[in-house]
Amino acid sequence: MYLRKKLITALRIKNVLLILFSAFEFVLSTTYIISEFSTYSDKPEYAWGAVSMKSAIVMTCVAVVLLIAALLSIKHVGNAVFYSSFLEGDLDGFTTYADLSQVMGKSRAAVRRQMHIYRVLYMKNFSFVQSSGEEIIELYSKKCLCECRSCGAHIEKRVFFTGTCPYCHSSDLHAKVLSDDHFYSVSNRLGSGNGRPDFYKSPTTGLRKGLYFVLSIIGLSLGVIFLIYTLSQVSNYFDEEYQKKMLLDPSNHLFSYKLIKDHIRDGIIYGGAFALVLLPLGLLRFRKTMALFSAADWANYFSRSTKPFVNANTLPDLGFASSGKSKLKRIRYAIKNGYLKNCTLEVHDGQLVVALAKMVVKDRCLSCGAPLTGVTDENSRCSYCGNLIMGVLEKR
Repeated sequence: MYLRKKLITALRIKNVLLILFSAFEFVLSTTYIISEFSTYSDKPEYAWGAVSMKSAIVMTCVAVVLLIAALLSIKHVGNAVFYSSFLEGDLDGFTTYADLSQVMGKSRAAVRRQMHIYRVLYMKNFSFVQSSGEEIIELYSKKCLCECRSCGAHIEKRVFFTGTCPYCHSSDLHAKVLSDDHFYSVSNRLGSGNGRPDFYKSPTTGLRKGLYFVLSIIGLSLGVIFLIYTLSQVSNYFDEEYQKKMLLDPSNHLFSYKLIKDHIRDGIIYGGAFALVLLPLGLLRFRKTMALFSAADWANYFSRSTKPFVNANTLPDLGFASSGKSKLKRIRYAIKNGYLKNCTLEVHDGQLVVALAKMVVKDRCLSCGAPLTGVTDENSRCSYCGNLIMGVLEKR
């Protein structure tokens, strides 16, 4: 709804390819440069005059720029997805920077700057307007009707956000929304998640845990192997007896102590470079594994909740979930990366809360689930089952 989806998909693919390419080029180029200057340490002009030196320096700079660009793009795409999910749950047709600031854990100035940039690059279907001397974000042509599924009562949007019907006290609330040329529904289905942690976990959590753990073990293992190899080469560099054995070995093609030491030094450079790349990658993958365990802990906690909104500032410490500010960071990280589903961070009455079982269904008939396209009339009927899919009221 608020994302440029095709662009986001293309950017995600581009970012993965850029990281792989730039990391590979950076390792090759920097190790070549270091090797040349180490070989000709007494005559650096020879190293500068090497055939591939200029191209290696250029490729190193290009690789650094591409790597930074890819990492920044990943961060901002994730932020845009997070902002979009927040806007989709909005029923008022507008939101303030103060609310977004609490949800994102950033300053109002940072949020405002990001939203203006994202409106051009990643997002759509909203504009910036002035209200009471303050700039707010207005969503395009939004209309909605909130109602209780249990007794059918129509309720005000502010009542929807309290999580209970004032007539029958049910929390099974529902909102029908028409925004621009799209119809979607927002429901609170707390009962669907009671006693079911899987309702709040990504369906790929188990697969991701296994994959991330294996990748982290492989990365760390290879990093340690290269580190051990590097340290052994450092030892050989100062071991005259070892160098003498190499010199006298008939199968060895190096016929001087200088060539042998240059060969060992190249091993140190290349081994150290791969260790420096693989160890951080393994640790980052291990961090993602821990984030998945943390998300599983929160899913278990949410499945036991009897209220549709949980105060984010009073969440308990759970297993892998850290305390204090890092606790909120982990929840934001899990939601951004899709480790947690059917829950969002929202602000109600100035309080940051986790909204549970709040589900958004886009462009689907509420009765038969048939796809809907180009819905612009609030009294349209589904072409498959004839159900009145809208009947929404003007926002109030």
